[in-house]
Amino acid sequence: MTIKQEVALISDTVGFISKLPAYMIEAFKSTLEELLYADMIIVVIDASDHLDELRKKFKTCYTTLNEIGVEVDKMVFALNKSESLDEDEILDIVDLLELNESKKWIDISATTQKNMNKLKEIISNIFQNDISNNKDKVGVKTYGN
Repeated sequence: MTIKQEVALISDTVGFISKLPAYMIEAFKSTLEELLYADMIIVVIDASDHLDELRKKFKTCYTTLNEIGVEVDKMVFALNKSESLDEDEILDIVDLLELNESKKWIDISATTQKNMNKLKEIISNIFQNDISNNKDKVGVKTYGN
């Protein structure tokens, strides 16, 4: 993907699954550890979930990311499937998940494209800031061995 004449790599990880068998937890975490090298992470949240389910999924995700050392300021929280919610319902979710001023969030809809251009703008701004702050560094990053 190209953002303002800069090449960006976008990668998707597996979703969070509750009640994983013990033998899978370490493999799951080792996959997620690649996020430590990411310039940004978009945490997609299903805003149409029941509030209890939404809170449980978010807590699992957030706790796991914190345990592996992912910095909160690298995260953007995208509240997907928000097309059927009114503004008060969205703000209730923001309050429930404590996505306050210290966290970046946006309500989106992949179906209706609601706020997708704004999300792209957020991504672009983050990458532009990263490029500006690191313009003296080599542009190639190597991950793994």
